[in-house]
Amino acid sequence: MNYTKVIGIGWDVGGWMGTNHGIAVCSWDTASKKVSWHGTPFETGLPDSGILSLDKLLSGSEIDENLLADNDTLTVIGIDAPLGFPAEFINLLNGQPSQIVKPEKEIFNPLAYRAADQEIYERFRKKPLSASFDRIGNNATLAIAHARRWERENNFTVYPTKIEEADMNRIIIEVYPALVKSRRDGDAAEWMIKHMPGNVFPGTDAYDACICALYAIALGSEGQLLPKLKRPPEHLKDLVMQEGWIYYFDLENEGIS
Repeated sequence: MNYTKVIGIGWDVGGWMGTNHGIAVCSWDTASKKVSWHGTPFETGLPDSGILSLDKLLSGSEIDENLLADNDTLTVIGIDAPLGFPAEFINLLNGQPSQIVKPEKEIFNPLAYRAADQEIYERFRKKPLSASFDRIGNNATLAIAHARRWERENNFTVYPTKIEEADMNRIIIEVYPALVKSRRDGDAAEWMIKHMPGNVFPGTDAYDACICALYAIALGSEGQLLPKLKRPPEHLKDLVMQEGWIYYFDLENEGIS
């Protein structure tokens, strides 16, 4: 990716009926190499139309879709919600025979957890909520519906994709803010908190939206500002194409604990 400016939009997803959607917008450019926050991160519910438009995400940020159309600008939306369901769960719903038996641990049940969820558990000993077994399915269906709409109407592409290396300048990724916090309502890690705005507080959806936005910036800054994000390993790529991937900071290769 060779862009002079990266716009990061963070969305901490609430449910269809909730008012706890956190939204934040920031940018980074190759000249200043600093994060600029645009507008005040805020919390909201879905509008009466039932859909969060791209304009709504950018509202109050003095950034509009004209800037997003600039070929030198990469725009990334970081979403804290599952953007896919387990492949085995989808197969089950589609009537395919299942050979699943009781797993040793719940995390290894392929009807409940994706390869990405299991990767997070193996690396961080944190277990993401299951889109098929837990209440996060509410948030997941909302996030997936929006991502597909933005793909169709605003030319975004949900990563990962088989053509991930192509020259795309509007990207959607799934992220997991909890991985950079010691506890649910705690501060972000020190290496990240220095880039956070001063008008948000830990334990709020707006705060987590800012973390999502920084994940988004990290995809485009490619290690120049924040640690690089971990792409799917080669042996999981085919499965990840079906289920989605949680982009996380590859801290081991950065020497950060």
